[in-house]
Amino acid sequence: MASLKIIIAVIALIAVIGIAFALMSQKPEYPDIANPIPVKGNPDAKVIVEEFSDFQCPACISTFPYVQEIINNNKDKIRFEYRQFPLPSHNYAFKSSEASLCAQDAGKFWEYHDELFKAKGVLDSESLVKYAERVGIDKASFNNCLYSGTKEAKVNAEISAGQDRGVNGTPTFFVNRKKIEGIYLSEIIANLKAAIASEIAGVE
Repeated sequence: MASLKIIIAVIALIAVIGIAFALMSQKPEYPDIANPIPVKGNPDAKVIVEEFSDFQCPACISTFPYVQEIINNNKDKIRFEYRQFPLPSHNYAFKSSEASLCAQDAGKFWEYHDELFKAKGVLDSESLVKYAERVGIDKASFNNCLYSGTKEAKVNAEISAGQDRGVNGTPTFFVNRKKIEGIYLSEIIANLKAAIASEIAGVE
């Protein structure tokens, strides 16, 4: 009889542990909110600049201040679009892309985008939440979004779109659909500025 009670107790314990594990592994519910591509500058500008980027990419982090300068100097003349292209070699990049789209749901994409680049690669899950709170995003809502997996499809779609256009590294820039080439970052930035100036001159 004693052994039967022990067996029942063990079975009950296993059942409780199983239920607890199932509850813990269950993803939170979060609506699939359809947002447009994040845009800075003049949304109606005829000169469209696109950046395919990765928040953990050292080269993207290095070019961040130069990109900000380009946007600020041409904010009335260009439409700047940020495209997600997290590289598989960067272990925090994909989740950071998802996090930025969660921030977009809260109307804080660009504020959060800037925080991620300023973090210089410190992009673990705890930090992603901390940066969200820093820019005024509700923690509970952000966590639900981040851990729901809702944004995975959007990030994967952006990656596929980039690959279809010949993107194989970051950062990759396009100006009116023309890919900016260059070996060194300084060369890429110089070519980007030249291409923007040329396109602006062509529409003025």
